[in-house]
Amino acid sequence: MSDRTDPAHADLDDRVATRAEPLPEERAVEQAEEDRGTRETEAAEILRDSEERVAEAAGGDTPGDAAAEHRRSEETA
Repeated sequence: MSDRTDPAHADLDDRVATRAEPLPEERAVEQAEEDRGTRETEAAEILRDSEERVAEAAGGDTPGDAAAEHRRSEETA
């Protein structure tokens, strides 16, 4: 077994550290981290909107069925 202190590994480590283009595997990890952050932000926004609607409905600020509020009488007959 070789150890990481020999010159061949040191050179390889230097090349990897200075590589300008990430490997596909590295890109996939970065993209997954970005997607997770975006999904968490979107989920928090959806949850906040839902909580606001529930609070408004519970407080009686908005009707449960807005369509009933705007329905003409001949449609209900």
